Amino acid sequence: MSNNDTTNKFNPMFWMKNPGNTPKGDHRDFVNPDLIPWTDWLMPGTRFKLLMCDLVSGNFTLLLQVDPGVKAAVHWHLHNTEAFILEGGFYYEDSDDKGYKGYYTCESAGAIHEPFTSPEGVTMFAVSHGPIGGYDDDGNLAVMADARLHYYMARDNNAVEYTTVVDYTHSTTSLHK
Repeated sequence: MSNNDTTNKFNPMFWMKNPGNTPKGDHRDFVNPDLIPWTDWLMPGTRFKLLMCDLVSGNFTLLLQVDPGVKAAVHWHLHNTEAFILEGGFYYEDSDDKGYKGYYTCESAGAIHEPFTSPEGVTMFAVSHGPIGGYDDDGNLAVMADARLHYYMARDNNAVEYTTVVDYTHSTTSLHK
């Protein structure tokens, strides 16, 4: 097939020249997180504000707040989780590498650990690119914290009005009920 063949699907003549606009509907482009109530998270002394929940890819974005001195349960990152520390800090028991206000971290896919919060606690902006598996004290998988679980927890707390929800049905409200 020649480069001049107009039936070639890779020929620029077949590329979309104007993608148009996505209907805005009730979607908000900008959200003030102060309007979102805190929702109790999966461990005592933890809470979150769900900012974005992608039910197609499983990604979710949240603000996470953890009380001072909390030791997280052992958990497994099935995908990368990125965090930017807004207040306080956290660290891992087996490392002198600690994160404080203004620090960024990427907890890599496959990481299994149990972080500790600093004496000030921690508030962070976190983007999880997939689920996080939480284990009980006997080493059994106790919870799979995915996008849908976070959505349902926030919904049950009346805390999804300002959450950007991505699913297969654009502009649906069926998950909001």
